[in-house]
Amino acid sequence: MSSGKKISDSAKEAIGDRSKLSKVLSDSSKKLKKLAQESSEWKELRSKTNILIRMVQVHLSGEYSAFSRSSLFLIVFALIYFITPTDVIPDFVPALGFTDDASILFLIYKKLNKDIEAFLKWSGGEEEKP
Repeated sequence: MSSGKKISDSAKEAIGDRSKLSKVLSDSSKKLKKLAQESSEWKELRSKTNILIRMVQVHLSGEYSAFSRSSLFLIVFALIYFITPTDVIPDFVPALGFTDDASILFLIYKKLNKDIEAFLKWSGGEEEKP
């Protein structure tokens, strides 16, 4: 089974299981904190990933449910891809290990731009961190 299929299956499973979804959010936050890169690109990646994490957190809490199940799936897929150490380019590969993670996160963020803009408007911005 391909890693993309495994991640897709994991995302579908996590969406239906609050404890698994909470673990994805927790693991994503932990991995973000480990990324000590201070370039503007990494800061942007952290900011965008924090917004995606926050979107799922408030959806999970019931505070916000204005995005579709398919949008939720894409966010969870991106977060699981991000925390999976052995994806297309394993995280331990120097200088390249996180490039595929960043690419997936940026791609999903761009695809869900309208949902994210509506969420940011609802939440008052991106100040809150998970």
